[in-house]
Amino acid sequence: MKRLAHLHLIAAGLVAAAPAVAQQATHLRDLDAANRATLSKDELQQLLPGATISRVTNRGNRNIWKNEPGGGFVASSDNRDRGSTMPSTARGQWSISDDGRYCVRIEWRSVEPEDWCRFIVRSGDAYYGTRSDQNPDERVYRLDITK
Repeated sequence: MKRLAHLHLIAAGLVAAAPAVAQQATHLRDLDAANRATLSKDELQQLLPGATISRVTNRGNRNIWKNEPGGGFVASSDNRDRGSTMPSTARGQWSISDDGRYCVRIEWRSVEPEDWCRFIVRSGDAYYGTRSDQNPDERVYRLDITK
């Protein structure tokens, strides 16, 4: 029952907070002015357990989940790309790879599972996920990470 109430709260927040357009991607080089730093594996082990992750996908959907200490979570999506007002949920798993990347797998019901690993870069007070923390032309995507 507690989990159901939590999901309803997340769903309500998704509908209220979702922007109308997708986030614009930036590149790693664009973060240099704010002293970007790639988080280490140790820093991720402090930051990610129990953290709430929120993002806007390329399709304009707002996704949100809370990393459970055991490596699981339930993700919610507002499904904006489908013109839907009904959010959906899916089970997921998260981990930190040996090379210090944040890895996520989400078992969405209506699309292929989402499976990725990204370096987490902090720039100013914002966090970004990126495939490479070395290539200045690599795209970065905003992740709101809160505890």
